[in-house]
Amino acid sequence: MSKKDRRIQGIYRQHSSGNFGFIDVEEHGEKKGYFVYPLNRKDALDGDTVDAYIKEFHGKEEAEIISVLTRTDRTLVGTFTANKGQDFGFVTLKNTAFSKDIFIGQKNIGKAKSGDVVGVKILEWKGKNPSGKIVEIVGKVGDKHIDVEGYILEAGFANDFPEAVQKAAKKYKTTEVKVFKRREDLRSMFTFTIDGDDAKDLDDAISIKKKENGDWKLYVHIADVSEYVKEGSEMDEEALKRGTSVYLVDRVLPMLPRELSNGVCSLNPKEDKLTLTCEMTISKDGEVTKQKVYESVINSNYRLTYKFVQDLHDGTIQDIAKDEQFTYFNRIISSGAELSYLKEVIENAYTLKAVIEKNKQDRGVLDFDFPETKIVLDANHDPEKIARYPMYESNKIIAEFMILANEAVSSKFSNIPFVYRVHDEPDPEDVQKLNHTLHLFNIPFALKKVSTKEFSRLLGVIAKSDKKYFLEKTLLRSLAKAMYSDINRGHFGLGSTYYSHFTSPIRRYPDLQIHRIIKEKLQGKLEKDRIWHYKSILRSVSERSSEQEIKADDLEYKVRDYFVVQFYKDKVGQEFEGFISGMIKNGFFVQLPDTSEGMVEYSKDFEYSEDKQEYYHKPTKHAYKVGDIIKVILEEADEVNVRLRFSLVFKK
Repeated sequence: MSKKDRRIQGIYRQHSSGNFGFIDVEEHGEKKGYFVYPLNRKDALDGDTVDAYIKEFHGKEEAEIISVLTRTDRTLVGTFTANKGQDFGFVTLKNTAFSKDIFIGQKNIGKAKSGDVVGVKILEWKGKNPSGKIVEIVGKVGDKHIDVEGYILEAGFANDFPEAVQKAAKKYKTTEVKVFKRREDLRSMFTFTIDGDDAKDLDDAISIKKKENGDWKLYVHIADVSEYVKEGSEMDEEALKRGTSVYLVDRVLPMLPRELSNGVCSLNPKEDKLTLTCEMTISKDGEVTKQKVYESVINSNYRLTYKFVQDLHDGTIQDIAKDEQFTYFNRIISSGAELSYLKEVIENAYTLKAVIEKNKQDRGVLDFDFPETKIVLDANHDPEKIARYPMYESNKIIAEFMILANEAVSSKFSNIPFVYRVHDEPDPEDVQKLNHTLHLFNIPFALKKVSTKEFSRLLGVIAKSDKKYFLEKTLLRSLAKAMYSDINRGHFGLGSTYYSHFTSPIRRYPDLQIHRIIKEKLQGKLEKDRIWHYKSILRSVSERSSEQEIKADDLEYKVRDYFVVQFYKDKVGQEFEGFISGMIKNGFFVQLPDTSEGMVEYSKDFEYSEDKQEYYHKPTKHAYKVGDIIKVILEEADEVNVRLRFSLVFKK
């Protein structure tokens, strides 16, 4: 059988920065992606199930789509134009990868008018153009940030909740809670949260005690959302549909209504809150020696921020009672003795974090250090500043404590039906490609075995290279993607045998799902019928959660890129300095100091070598490689494809 004869069926995924894409196929229990060149895409849309040939091009396997087997049910967004009689019209999509207008018959127009930005679903595709139905009016062409509204609709998320869910949420306007007898009363325990300045959905709080023998007691208290969101309710069904909260530049699309996410469930200070507590005893060597999970009620003393905790640790706060960061979130100022105790507890948190980190170094853990983009909006919701998101050592305190709790919970309940966060070992072929890149850039390291510790050692070596950003990205691309599963396969990146998401039930459905299971187990209600129930639903819950996570990530990146383009659109023609952050055959990427990224497109004056990861400019005889510091001119802030296009300022 020739390569041409080999056929596959899979899901077509459109690339965000072009009209090419990939076909995702399940083979031997793992997903593989086959590149689809634009001319081989036929009329496939993102999410369609397709039939395709596999062929070889320049030694690499590519897919050529034969036909669309099943159309996705997704909503597409475009501009509606009606004929003079308003008895039919067409929707032109903004996505340039889709060149066909969608015909809308009179009965499927609804209340749409010419010039409306609308959501449309394709009904059939028999002739030259597909026909569809308008399902939502997003706004008018030219409305402020109308594109963002369109991105949200196309991604399958929504700003508002269904009426039945909103009605159910109204009864949660009060933050008063009933303390059940089965719960441990921890309201007198010194407890606090640490989050970003703008966080409103506070999932987790911590308490720390140092024992006389040098061991530690760490209490991780997690909002008990399952007490309010009951399985099978309309609110639960909507939460599962969303799967996750989505954090956009200008808003949050919460998984749960704000009455719960920001109100009754959020661990706001000075309020009684229902929680699930993971209590761990940690040795002075950083090992969890004892663990237990139980229902509890807490009353958080303080709502702290990463910056405040870091400043407190660094000693830059002279008068804690008058510090604006502190008083903004903690309007009830306690005694000087309690504030002094807070300082002591914070120092204990830093010490415990260091103990845990040292223990993890022995087993290895993949700790990437990619800069995040912070976009500051003005009063009109327009971008006024782009910068690297500030990261503090205090961020790592919460990260380490939450990872520890996730591992402890996953291990403790691994003998019952559960949802795991799994991360598989990298594919041998991807490891081979990574070794080739390491050799190309003279990195004195070769991966001889696939283990978390070995990859962790490699990250340490890469950290010393001037190509650190590119090489870390290459290493990351060689790894499998983490996902949710009802079958435990371990977490390669963390070096964990057991790992589950337990700590964010306000914003992640898998966490909410396992909270229900845990509580039934603790209350002695996990009978045979409930075990079979969970066994029957957890695979679909895991798959849905993984799918929604991917969609949320894509939406977050797209909205970020939209605001980057908005920020730079009045800067066309200006010169910037940046570094080459990556290369493909269509051109090379340039990252600016504020983390914004654009592309210098390929032209006939260049020769591209994928093996060398190099662009050679023939007229000037200069080679450009990843990591090089260069100067570029902004040629276009492309609002259609949501990207920056640069031209190179050539070296003389």
